[in-house]
Order: sequence, then structure tokens, then C-alpha cells
Amino acid sequence: MARELKPYDGIKAYAEAPVAPAQTIDLRRLMVALRRQRMIIVLPAVLLGALGLTYAMAKPETFRTYSSLLLDSNVNRSVQQVGGIGTVALPAERIENARVILESDKLAGDVLDRTGLQDNPSFMNPPRSAFTSAIGQAISTVLLPVTWVRNQITMLISPAEVGELSGGMGTVGASEPAMEQLDPARRLAMLRLRGGIRVDRIGQSSAVAITYASHDPAIAAAVANAYADLYVQDIMAANADSVGQTNAWMRTRLDELQAQAQAAADEAEQFAAENNLVEFSSGGLLTEQALNELNSSLTQVLTEAARARAVLDTYERAIAGGVEGLTNTNSSLAIGGDISEDLRSRLDSYNSIQARLQRLLANSGPDHPQVPGLQQTLNTTAERLFLELQSKRAEAQSTLDVANARVEALQQSVQQASARNSDQAANFVRLQALQEKASTLSDIYQQTLTRSQEIEQQQSFPVSNVRILSYAQVPASPSGPAVLRTALAATLLGLFMGMAVAALREWRERSLRTAADVTDYSGLRFLGHLPILPAVRRPRAPSAAPAATPVPAGTSGGQTLPVPSKARPPVIQVPVPVLHYPDSVYAETLRHVRLAGEAAGRTLPVTGVTSFHPFEGRSSVAFNLAGQLGIGMQSVLLIDADSRGRTLSRMLGLDGKPGLTDAVAGRGSWQDMLVAIADTNLVVLPCGQDRGGPSDDLITGQLLSQITTEARDSDFNRIIVDVPPLYPVAQGRAILHELAQFVIVGEWGKTSRAMAETALAEDHLLEARCLGVVYDRVNMRKLKSFLLPGEMENYLGGPKSYMSLSRRKARK
Repeated sequence: MARELKPYDGIKAYAEAPVAPAQTIDLRRLMVALRRQRMIIVLPAVLLGALGLTYAMAKPETFRTYSSLLLDSNVNRSVQQVGGIGTVALPAERIENARVILESDKLAGDVLDRTGLQDNPSFMNPPRSAFTSAIGQAISTVLLPVTWVRNQITMLISPAEVGELSGGMGTVGASEPAMEQLDPARRLAMLRLRGGIRVDRIGQSSAVAITYASHDPAIAAAVANAYADLYVQDIMAANADSVGQTNAWMRTRLDELQAQAQAAADEAEQFAAENNLVEFSSGGLLTEQALNELNSSLTQVLTEAARARAVLDTYERAIAGGVEGLTNTNSSLAIGGDISEDLRSRLDSYNSIQARLQRLLANSGPDHPQVPGLQQTLNTTAERLFLELQSKRAEAQSTLDVANARVEALQQSVQQASARNSDQAANFVRLQALQEKASTLSDIYQQTLTRSQEIEQQQSFPVSNVRILSYAQVPASPSGPAVLRTALAATLLGLFMGMAVAALREWRERSLRTAADVTDYSGLRFLGHLPILPAVRRPRAPSAAPAATPVPAGTSGGQTLPVPSKARPPVIQVPVPVLHYPDSVYAETLRHVRLAGEAAGRTLPVTGVTSFHPFEGRSSVAFNLAGQLGIGMQSVLLIDADSRGRTLSRMLGLDGKPGLTDAVAGRGSWQDMLVAIADTNLVVLPCGQDRGGPSDDLITGQLLSQITTEARDSDFNRIIVDVPPLYPVAQGRAILHELAQFVIVGEWGKTSRAMAETALAEDHLLEARCLGVVYDRVNMRKLKSFLLPGEMENYLGGPKSYMSLSRRKARK
């Protein structure tokens, strides 16, 4: 329908949008759908369940037994160290690896070699029932497309490495002996072993159970135990082979490393000899050590020169003032460092006399009689001290000169040694690089040699981290076939298939079934259901049509046409089915249509009968509606306006008679083309001999309005027009625009809900003139399966319905 445009409201422009109602599951509709599809759901479950039960009961007995392996055996720590066995628990990936090994062709071939089952007729030809073989073949044939699609998908999503690996395995297989490769019996035996073996993880541990099922309990136990023993041997053999290959590679590598290390050492020695590089045990060159020693000696000489300079400076300061300076000073004289005993005694004597003189002067003054004597003694002592200091200064100067000469000599030697060492530095760096290379190769050789010796010890180690927990025992009772489980699985499979088909059928259900389908999906009114009426035998046509006699009022046949003043229309013998079943649901629905039409209150109602799409039931409804309206009235005019379909005219045998299209073409009056139905008040205007064309455009505008006006003078009480369908032609809509009211006929179970929703959605005039919708060809038994509990349509049929009660009372 057209979308309504509303004026802009600034106040409510930003108001919150209404919340959409939550989508919930209607359990009532779900239960009704399940009840409606119960046969579709139950039938596959019953059939597949019976088939599965028969299949399971026909299978021979099977015996199942298993042996268990612990993939992460805890061994002694010392044994682990000697054998190189890890102590970390195996993850799930390694357990999957063990499953792949146990299910491989190699292990299956080893089991055949140990057990000899290839030559065992009981194993190669197990008992099998004919029914089971037939069922299996049928299932394989049915699943063949699924298997092909699965293989194609596997090839598409599998990486290229898998294909290469498969090709590599084929290449390995090709290396086997030709007789073994071409032996079909051995290949069949291997396939049987791989098909019957099953490897499962035991709980969350690193243990696995090897299960095998067979019709012979001894074969089952022998195969399970052989798989367990051969898996342990395969692991040990694989470890030994891998260790042997590694050891062989390491021996070759040891020879290469030894040659490389020896070559590197020889290269270093040769380089040292060519460049006269002499090393000490400390790792340095001879020139470098000599340079270090010269630097040490230079440091000592510089220290001695500094010490001699300090001594010389002390003596120079002491004799700088001469004898007068020593006599006139008022302080004592001190000389540091190592001095002779004579100089020390003279200094002590000088300082003692100087101190006595200063005390005497301080206590008694210069006039004391001892002052001149002490002054004379001080002068004499100062002269002797001055001479001694001059002698010591000369010695210090000589010592300083010697030290400076040694410094100059050592500095020259250091410069010469540095020049020589610089010339040898680049060669020494190259020599160190060669020596480090030789040392690295030697270390790698030693480590590889140690690891090789360890691997040689592990190669023949008899213990692995896999051990057998339990061997399989010969089963005393069969474990299969699981009859109940197979039947239950087949039943569930059939149930799922049935539910899938039922869901698909419900999803595809889009047709008009109930009154709610019209009222919920469109604005049209629902008027009722028209079930299929039983066939009525058509009376044999008389040789001459007798004059019509009036039928008494109140009879089921209604009244005959009144005797007009002009010529009567010809009469044909055609039964009106609704008149033979006046108490049927069909008749009650037409009465609802009659009441809906009379509610318009027009003097001469002209009612059109159309349909959503072309189907023959529309003309039958129009014919029965006209017959129902003719009960107790003067007369009813039925017009066949469908110039393309002509269903009504063909149904009454009037397809070749002149009619509406001829009147439009001007080949006579429509009153002269009428045909009466015997024993009814029904007069029919056939479609005519003209097959449409230009007359179609005039039907809606001129003739129908003319017929409506002239029908009043002809004493017709009602006019029923059989209108072409709404789709796909436009003629029906053109006619409906000229009618005051019309009824739409929908084919029950065939007309879609979308068609009812959109038929008159854009034409409000026709929607207002539409009296409602009726369903034709309704299956009353199936109708109940589409009804919800409590809907009024539940009272249309069944033993408790009102119609059934009225019919039983009429019979009594």
C-alpha cells in the first residue's frame, strides 16, 4: 500500500522511535504445524526404523576385544638419561600420530605377516546375509553422490602437501616387491584389517585402546594383540633407524669438522711464521711486551727526576739568602727527604742555637751579656751549614741531570718500540681471527664427537617410552549387532529427515488456507469456504422443451421464470449443484455473500464474481451464486463477461451460442440471446461467438450499464457477472470499475497470500466495492489441520459441527 506522508513536527522530530515488538515463538502455531505434518514426520521415521531393525537383525554376530598401550611410560631416570627418553607427557597431537601409525598400511601388512590371516578363509570370506548385502549396496548407491561431493571438497580444501605426501606414499609402495603390490588378496586383507581396527584414547591419559571386531573371537584377539606388539616393535625400530641415520650423518660431519679445524690451525701457524709474529704464553706479541716494559721504566725514571727536582728546589731555597739570610732569620730551618747524618747534626745545632738566642732576646733583651757570645756562635754555625748546603745542592743538581738524561733515552726507546708494534698490529689481529676460527671448529668437533658417542650408546638401547598395559582376551559373548541402537539411530535419522521435509513444506506454504490469511495480510473481508460439492447427474435433454411450469414456493428447486409478455428464452437442462445441497457449507457461504450484497441497499444489485488468477472454479461459483440468489425471487441474470476464458459458457454448453460479444458488435439485442436454466429462476447471457477484440473495450462502458437499466424493465431482481480474473489481464479490472460490488474467489491452497495482499492495494475504489473473499475447492478435512484451537472455522466440519447436527436431524 502507498506510504502516507506526514507533516514535519519539529517538537517530535528527535523523539525516540517506538520499540519494535519482540519476536516470540507462537507455540500454538508450532503445534498445529506439527499436527499437520505428522505423517510427513512419522512416516520416514517408521520406515527407516523398520529398515534399520531388519538390517541389524540380518547381520551376523560380531566379537569385539581390545588391547591397551601406554604411550608415555615412566622409566627410571638413569635409563632415561642413557636411552635419551623424554619425560614430558605426550600431547594430543602425538596421540593422533600414534593413531595414524596404527591405522597405516605398513602396520596392517606387518600384522598379516605375523598372523597369516591372508591365507585364512574365515577371515577373507566372512559370513554375510543376502539382505544385509542388498541394503548395504542400496545405501552405497544412494550415498554415492554424497561420497563424490565429499571427495571433491576434500581435494579442494586439502593443501598441496597432502597430495604430494600421498604421491610419495605411492612411490614408497612402488618400491615393494611386484608380487606383493599386485596381490589382490593381500590388498583385500589389508583393507579388512584397516576397516575393522579402531584406536581410541582412554580418558584424559596418554593411553590408547586398540579395538578390533570380527565374526571370529579368536581372530579378533589375535589381531588386537598383534597390533599392540608390532606397534611397540615399530616404535623401537623407527627409533633405531633414526638414530642410525643420525649417527651416520654425524660421523661424516665429524670427519668434515676435524679436517676444517686442522686446516684452520695450520693456516694460523703459517701466517704467524710468515709475519714473524712471536707470542708469549700470555697471548701477546714480543714487541707488545717490550713496549709495556719500556713504558714502565719511563714511568719510574720520570718519578725519580721529579723527586730530584724537588730536592734541588729545597736546597736552592735554603741557600738563596746566603749566610746573612741564615743569620738574620728568626725561624728554624727544615729540609725534608733523605739527608746525611752530618747535615742533620748541623741543622740540629743551628736550630738549637737559633732557639736559645731567640728566647734570650725575648726574655732579657739585647743587652744581656750572653747575647754577643750566642750571636758569634750562630754566625759560625751558619757559615758551616751554608757550605754543607751548597755541597748538597751540587749533588742534587747532578742527580737531576742524570734523571733527565734517562728520561730522554727511554722516551726515544718507547717511540721506536711503538712504531715497531704498530707495524705488527694488523697482522696480529688477523692472527687472532685465524686462531679463534681454529678454536671454534675444534670446540664444535669436540661437542659433535661427544654427542655422536651418546647416540651410538642409544642406538642399541632396548627400552622405549611405549609399553603394553594389557593384551586382548578372546571374547566369550558377541558384542554385535546392536539391534536396538541401529533401529533407534535409523528411526532418529528418519525423524530428522521427516522434520526437515516438514520444515521445508511449511516454509513453502504461502497459499490462502484460513480466514486469517485474508484478514491478516490484506484489508479484505472473508466471507466463507466453498468445499467441493458432490457431482450431480445432468438430466437428459428432452426432445421438445415444454412450457415452464411454476414450482411451488418453498421447494429446493426455487421458482420458475414468470411468464413474460414477450417471447420466452430457450430453456436448457443444466443442474445447479448448490440447489441439490441446500444445507451444505457451500450453500451457507453463498448465503453470507447474499447478505453482504443486500447490505448495500441498492434497488438492483449488480454483483461481479472475479478471482485473483485464472481458474475454472470462479465460473462455477458465479453459477451457484446465481442459482442460490434465484430461490424465492423473480429472476436472476447471469452474464458471462470473460471473453477470453469462456469457462461459464463452456460449462453450460453455450460456447457456440450468440451472446454478450455479439450484442456489443451490433449483431442483435441481448434480450434475444438469453438462455434459461430449467427448473430455476436463472437466465444466462452467454459470452457470445465473437472472440473479443474491439468489443472488449465497450463491455465495461456501454453494454453493462445498458443491461443494468434494461434489466429493471425485464423484471430481473439480481445480476451476477462472471468477471475475468484480476491477473494477468486488465479486462477484469475495467469491468469491476463499472460494477457496484463484487466478490473475489480464491482457490484454496493455490492462491498465494502475497496476491491477496497486493491485488487491490493500489486501487482504493475497488477495495471499497469488494464485498469480500471466498475460498473455492476447500478440503474440509485438511482445513482443520491449518486452524488454531478456538477459531470459529473449527465448527465447519466434524461430528460435533452445527451443519452435521442439522443434517442428522433432517434425516430423522
